[in-house]
Amino acid sequence: MDAARTRSAAFFIQYLLLLLASLVWVQFDFVRRRMGDDKLSLFYVLIAVTLCYLGLRAYLVIGRRVARRWAGLWMSLDLVVITCSVYLTGGIDSEAALLYLWPIVTSSIRRLPRRTIAVSIAGAVLYVIATWQDHGSEKYWGTLMVRMIVLLMATSLAIYYSRSETALIEELSRLREEVALSNYRTRLSQEMHDGIQHYLASIAVRLELARKLMSTDPAEAARIAVDQRFAIRQASAELRYLVRLLRSPGLEREGFVDALRHHLSLFTEGSSMSVSLEVDGEVTALPPDVAQAAFRVMQEALMNVEKHAKATEAKVTLSFGANCFGCVVEDNGMGFDPASSSQAPAVGGGFGLPGMTQRAESVGGKVEVSSAPGQGTVVKFTVPVGGSNDAGTERA
Repeated sequence: MDAARTRSAAFFIQYLLLLLASLVWVQFDFVRRRMGDDKLSLFYVLIAVTLCYLGLRAYLVIGRRVARRWAGLWMSLDLVVITCSVYLTGGIDSEAALLYLWPIVTSSIRRLPRRTIAVSIAGAVLYVIATWQDHGSEKYWGTLMVRMIVLLMATSLAIYYSRSETALIEELSRLREEVALSNYRTRLSQEMHDGIQHYLASIAVRLELARKLMSTDPAEAARIAVDQRFAIRQASAELRYLVRLLRSPGLEREGFVDALRHHLSLFTEGSSMSVSLEVDGEVTALPPDVAQAAFRVMQEALMNVEKHAKATEAKVTLSFGANCFGCVVEDNGMGFDPASSSQAPAVGGGFGLPGMTQRAESVGGKVEVSSAPGQGTVVKFTVPVGGSNDAGTERA
């Protein structure tokens, strides 16, 4: 079971324990006196219905038979269950009002500040509805005001946590990239110092010796100069090795598809959205430069979806053809209007289109971005790969 399913399973276990605890709670005399026999029977019915709902939801979510965009429906049903519990267990006197904090905390942990605000507002409205039966009592308005203040404070803290956590994750991601780049630079400088610099220094010394021998022993000078072609070949091989170091290590070790699948797994664990991968056609090995460019374009496109699109889902599609390879990243985010001058900076800066276009053009490919407000964004990378089928085959 992957990390996302493990977190979902933990959530449902907590939900189940909460329902069982509520069955114990209603056995206390002070709760039963508030409820009466009629509401107690209805409460048991509510628990039974909620257990069925919880089982069905766990089956759909853990089995990934529904998309994450259903999260709004689940949250709404949770609020309805909490509201019914408050109404049946005492209205304004019910301790079940504390349960409204649970969906607020859940939204905050998932780094969704807008949903946190929406859940808080919905919870406040539903709480008033659930307790309106007691609005004529002396303590109603005072108790309602105190609990609304508590709800407001909890929401403020949850939003602060959500935004702070998001900023922290972005900072850690940036630092991780800087550390990785620093490690690459250090390794490259060491390799250049120990390899290419050695060859170049040796070539320079030998050629200087050949120059001095030109007047006294031309044949020996020519022999020394000609022999340097071997050192030049060694330096050229060393340079090719350094170029390979600039490529993503996972691509050469795992192959393009497996390296991308591994990247998507790590990306999903640290993201607030789900990402799926679909492969069309027979998977074939890509030329190293094409694989590197495609991998970086996918990384940039996904990072921009996470930062700017406010999407809950993204889909990556790889298409392997006889003479062409394509990658597509689709999201269900807010989208934008490519023709709008007011959003042009976002396309060039926020969505990193120039960088992706440059990478694609460096291997003879192209990047196309299509979007519309409220309809998500599609980033498509295509490149001709004639003859790539002879390079070998990767396993999907």
